[in-house]
Amino acid sequence: MSLAYRYVIYIRGYNLDDTTEEVLHLTYLFLGRALQEHRRQGKNGEYEAFAVEVLALLQRHRNLYTTEGGSGLNGE
Repeated sequence: MSLAYRYVIYIRGYNLDDTTEEVLHLTYLFLGRALQEHRRQGKNGEYEAFAVEVLALLQRHRNLYTTEGGSGLNGE
């Protein structure tokens, strides 16, 4: 994999809880996109099972890592 395909992600939070919330939301987003791409390419198997389990876990426990009204960084 070349460096052109890597991501640089900057996450700003007022505290560790804000930062963790943002990281988990990004994890959900990227894992969902990766699963969608795997399915589009016809790749099934262990990765799909892993991705579906992690996405289900994040969705099931979303209330634990999502704060009411977001982090407030952008006036939310």
